[in-house]
Amino acid sequence: MAVKVRNVRNAKKAKLWDEQDDAALLTLLRRKIKDVNIALRECETPYERTRLRKQRDHYKAMLGKVETGSYNGDIIFNELKASAALHQEQALSSRAHASVRGGKVYNKSYDPMDFDYEAAFRKKRYFGVSLPIVMTILSLILMASFIIGFFLPSDVNDKIAETTTLDFRTFFVYRLGETADGDVVDITIPNDGNWPRGLYTENDNFIDFYLDDRKPYVIDGNTPETVSLFGDCGCTAIYIDTSDIIKAWFKTKMLAKVRLDFLEDLQFFKGSSFYYELFLSGTKADDLVIKQDEQGQFDFGTIYNHIGVYGTIMFLIASFLMSVVLFIINFVRIFTFTSRRIHGTTLFTLFVSFLAMLCPALASCEGTALGTSFSNYFTGLNGTEAFVANNAASAGVTLIFILPAVLCLIMLILPFLFKNRYKKLPTRLPKGNKIHDPFNRNK
Repeated sequence: MAVKVRNVRNAKKAKLWDEQDDAALLTLLRRKIKDVNIALRECETPYERTRLRKQRDHYKAMLGKVETGSYNGDIIFNELKASAALHQEQALSSRAHASVRGGKVYNKSYDPMDFDYEAAFRKKRYFGVSLPIVMTILSLILMASFIIGFFLPSDVNDKIAETTTLDFRTFFVYRLGETADGDVVDITIPNDGNWPRGLYTENDNFIDFYLDDRKPYVIDGNTPETVSLFGDCGCTAIYIDTSDIIKAWFKTKMLAKVRLDFLEDLQFFKGSSFYYELFLSGTKADDLVIKQDEQGQFDFGTIYNHIGVYGTIMFLIASFLMSVVLFIINFVRIFTFTSRRIHGTTLFTLFVSFLAMLCPALASCEGTALGTSFSNYFTGLNGTEAFVANNAASAGVTLIFILPAVLCLIMLILPFLFKNRYKKLPTRLPKGNKIHDPFNRNK
């Protein structure tokens, strides 16, 4: 493998390099690559590992050039000459620093350096624990907003809802009854006493104790197998909570052949899911299948409903899992130095919780009228009665469903609002211990 001489002036140098030198260089490069691989396996720090990978890539590139003969032999001589000069310079400097005089010169070379490391560190990190404690409390509230409906007693929740109009157990409201087009929205459920939480009008046949005592519906001494919520019971709105949405997940095709015993055996997730009855029961799931028509076009209304129905389930579960991760991360930050930059975990939690909040509007969208669906969806913030009075609305959001996205947004903003204090040095004197000079001679 002969060297290709491209520079006539350095032809004498190039002639000193022959095929044996090429073979020795190949052996040396392969040995170097093998040594670097061994060093990579024994390396413990990521910084050293990155440096070794770059060195290995450089050796492999050199090996490829030598094998193909596409390198310039003149460059090798220049590199060898420069390397020899560098080794000589390092040897001289090491000898100089080995002596006492050389060591003093070396130390004095760093005297003019004046860099405020603490100020540079404070721009990206903080020393105190106030910010991570606040963020831990917010992440705990974020996690509790998903599961508080499981543990909060109904009577306590109802009292809070009457005084503050904030229902902690309701994520969104689905209205039953007549629509603006004259159609009637109603669902039929088994008459087993498992009544949904919702808004019931005064009905002579449906008495309140059916809801309180969980008794089946009886009319004229007969107990029908199924009842119509709006027609028979006078239910004008159903309150959908976390358990309804998760129980609907158990009945989807995703978990049709898999049973999550550690969840489905809990008391919170037993019984029927009214979210499933509203959007997925019967042939409703088949209507959500995205298909092409005879002309090869997609029905965008079906796409919106498909994303809304299944997205509410999946994004809600993802939001809760990410809230648990956020709580763990913020709790650990109390005991460690923490970055003040925007964290991807909080940003991703904000994204999925925001999508979970918007998906019920897509699930109740009729056709492609997204603007109308979203405007009607947010009328639920005005109260349940005002929402039910709006005949154009099908689903309405509540404040508790917006709360996760708001908390994530606050956690993104807080690191920029909290200001760090400088560390108190050991030489600092408290104000009361300072020497009082009545003549102000120190000023």
